[in-house]
Amino acid sequence: MKHLIIAAALCLAACAPPAAEESPPAPQLETLTLPIADAAGNRMEALSEQAGRWCSGDGAWCIAVGETNVTVTHNGQDTELMTIDSETGTPVVWPVIIREGAGDDSVQLGLGWQQSQMYSGGGADVTRVTLYRLTQGSRLIPEVLTWPLAAEKSIRACFDEEDAQQRRDACLDTYNFAGQLSLDTDNASGPPRLVLTTLATTYPGDLSLDQDSTARETLQESDLVTVRDAACSYRSVLTFNGASYDYDNEPPVCEDYLEP
Repeated sequence: MKHLIIAAALCLAACAPPAAEESPPAPQLETLTLPIADAAGNRMEALSEQAGRWCSGDGAWCIAVGETNVTVTHNGQDTELMTIDSETGTPVVWPVIIREGAGDDSVQLGLGWQQSQMYSGGGADVTRVTLYRLTQGSRLIPEVLTWPLAAEKSIRACFDEEDAQQRRDACLDTYNFAGQLSLDTDNASGPPRLVLTTLATTYPGDLSLDQDSTARETLQESDLVTVRDAACSYRSVLTFNGASYDYDNEPPVCEDYLEP
């Protein structure tokens, strides 16, 4: 798979959207606490950074991103996960390891790839994580899942005082998306079953890229709130089919958030 990183800086507009004084706090995903395990013996554990490598708590597994490749180390033995260059871009390590069963016959590690785009009045950043499955005795390291981790998009700006007044100084339309992958602890047999939980929000108020925000009526104080997008805030269960993960229900595309 080729992954493209579009180099760009997020363009800051003339004013940032303030929160209304009496508005409720913006919704957030619950914090995932690791380690967690299921009844089948599968475990999801945190990786910690050690001298430029991300390693499991027992030190058995490490993953490192170098200048030209990504390397996985298991009990002191190195395996090249992939080569990287200007075309693929440089990933970041997803700081989690999924360990299958009681032993370490197979594990899953993730790399995050970012796409960024700048455009007039704003910009966008989207990060997706690809999971790779490493099995002892096999040279194959297949991709088993790619899922959306985070996205932020800012559109519009206040170009003059009239704009600022009409927008009540909330000059940017912002679209935020967060994804969280967890182990399904109800799983009692076989390989890990995963749960993807997402949260998508817009500010100020309920927004859509299908609508021209410049045509909106003057914003009211009641519009200065963060709104949860019900369609793109979902929970999906993913089951391993022997080669990759299948969703229980096909997730929505959510282009407003996930297309830079």
